[in-house]
This record gives sequence, C-alpha cells and structure tokens, in this order.
Amino acid sequence: MTDMCPACGHVGGPADGPVHAYMTSSPGCWARYGEVLARDYSDAAYRAHHRALTDAWSVQHSISDDRRARQSFYLHLAALVLKVERDAPDAAIVAFLRRAAASGHPFPHVQAPPPCAEARPDAVYDAPGAAAHAAAVDAYARAVLAQWAPHHGAVRALIEEVGP
Repeated sequence: MTDMCPACGHVGGPADGPVHAYMTSSPGCWARYGEVLARDYSDAAYRAHHRALTDAWSVQHSISDDRRARQSFYLHLAALVLKVERDAPDAAIVAFLRRAAASGHPFPHVQAPPPCAEARPDAVYDAPGAAAHAAAVDAYARAVLAQWAPHHGAVRALIEEVGP
C-alpha cells in the first residue's frame, strides 16, 4: 500500500515507516528523499546540486507549526531565494543560514499552499543520470520558489535584516 505525501503530493513507497522528526511527509516520500541524499553524498556529479535540492524539499515539508519547522521553512526559503534569484555561492548561503538562525528573528507559522504537480520532487527522485538530476533539481527548486511566492517578502526582509 502507498500513501500520498501531504506536503508535496508525491505518491509512492510504503504507507508505514519512519519520517522526519519535525517536517511533514509521507514515509514513502521521506524514503525516496533519503535515497536521493545518499546518491548526492556518494557522487560529486550529483552533490553539486545538493544545496538547491535540500532547500526546496525542506521548504515544502516544513509546514507544521513546530518551532523547528517554522525556522526551517524561513531559512530554506531564504536560501532558495539566494541560490535561484541571486546565484549566491553555497558558502555564502551557509554563512547567511548561520547568522539567520542565531538572529533571534521570529519565525511565524505560514499556511502551506496545496501541493501542485509542477512542484513535486518526483522528477528528481526518478532522474536517470547526473545531467537529468541537475535539470530536475533546477526545475524543482524554481517551482517550489514560485509555489511559495506569497512569502517572498518576509524572506527578503530576513535576508536584509541579517545580511545576504
């Protein structure tokens, strides 16, 4: 039996199993994401796109009202803005994330948009090689960024507050 991920709409994998401690996902989506992460960490051709993949997946799946999920949502959406819109290098994004996490900034809960087909990680999960993976991650990151457009103003304010 399979289950649909309530955060992104992915369908597949087991209906029972482990999930992230504070992010919202189905066990099947969490398992597939873990497989992609393992590939990212074991092959440099995939690792080059790890930042955008992690940020996009985390934005979509940080939809609970848990304090850690709220902070995760804002930080990963800000990282997506920095990566996709400003082409910031990963080292600069990591430095920003450290400053933002330590800033004491309030991270209010946001309402998640409904899952949409364009912003599902399925193409990333199913990419048949490094080039397809790169294209799928780029499309996924841009689709997630667009899906969460109503919150860009708050995230840009955070970027300006702590500095890009």
